[in-house]
Amino acid sequence: MSESSGLSPHTHDQPLGPSAIALTALLSAIWGGAFVAIKVGMFDMPPLGAAALRFGVTAAVLSVMAWYQQVQLRFGWNELKILLVLGLLFCYGNMAVYLGTALTTSGRSAVFFSAQPIAIALLAPFFLPGDRLTARKLYGLGIAFGGIIVLFSAKLFSNQLDGGPSDAVIGDAIVLSSAVTIGISGIITKRVAGRIHPISLVCWQTWITWPILAVLAWIFEADQPFLISTRVIASIAYLSVISAAFGFVAYAWLIQRNSATRVASLTFLTPVFAVFLGWLLLDEHMGMVQLLGVAGVCFGIYVVNSTAPPVLGLYDKKKPNDLRKRRPRWSGSQASNLAVMRG
Repeated sequence: MSESSGLSPHTHDQPLGPSAIALTALLSAIWGGAFVAIKVGMFDMPPLGAAALRFGVTAAVLSVMAWYQQVQLRFGWNELKILLVLGLLFCYGNMAVYLGTALTTSGRSAVFFSAQPIAIALLAPFFLPGDRLTARKLYGLGIAFGGIIVLFSAKLFSNQLDGGPSDAVIGDAIVLSSAVTIGISGIITKRVAGRIHPISLVCWQTWITWPILAVLAWIFEADQPFLISTRVIASIAYLSVISAAFGFVAYAWLIQRNSATRVASLTFLTPVFAVFLGWLLLDEHMGMVQLLGVAGVCFGIYVVNSTAPPVLGLYDKKKPNDLRKRRPRWSGSQASNLAVMRG
């Protein structure tokens, strides 16, 4: 089977189409629900063990999908090196969220993790030809990130820390490193467009990730209870099949076919859906401040993906033609004729 033939990392930087926007918004809703599912699963098992189980099930599901779709899973050494790097980035990115959040507040964790689209936007111009960083994108990402800060303002400035202030700073840095790591993973995913199928890519990532997490869980969580309850089964099923197997593959598919920055900008909706579902299912608070933050996120995403011409292009070597005044060039005979006409 051809692996995404015709794709290239040099995708033209066009605004997302309606279908791409709808799919990315759906993924954000799914991943927003993942935060609720993780919280439910944590009642009966420790985080590393739950994550290992989640990605172990995901790896099995994707292996079956690859077999059914006849997607290539065997690669040469050049592709294997890329897959190994992506797998380690995937493992660290997911593990660091748990480790960082344990040292800081959930609100601060959500804000720093939401820096992922900004990391992609800053890195893309250097590694993805055609994915330019324009002032419009910067404005939009800044507005959306400001909306995230407003959305989590109550928790962001809370003093309810598990450790001291220094622990919180370390936790913030770990979560931020996770966001940057996942951003780098998105850049590499875009670079291998046309070489590695999204199913193959995520399948390898999960097969690399779950054994590492299982060993860490065995070392650090051996004395903690690990119960397989009904809610754990429901949580793992949602996180493995819907959030990971479908969500991560669809995201890789979108990244490979569209502007990485524009796709990543819509993931700002993930914490928005997480807050909404927390309010709907877990009776968490949502007031006017949170609604204002949601409005800021949505407006920022609109600015990033707007079809209106950019105000100013960064990393552009040329100014837009319509912004420069051109003087007509006349040949000698044309100039003479014009002089005669004026005379």
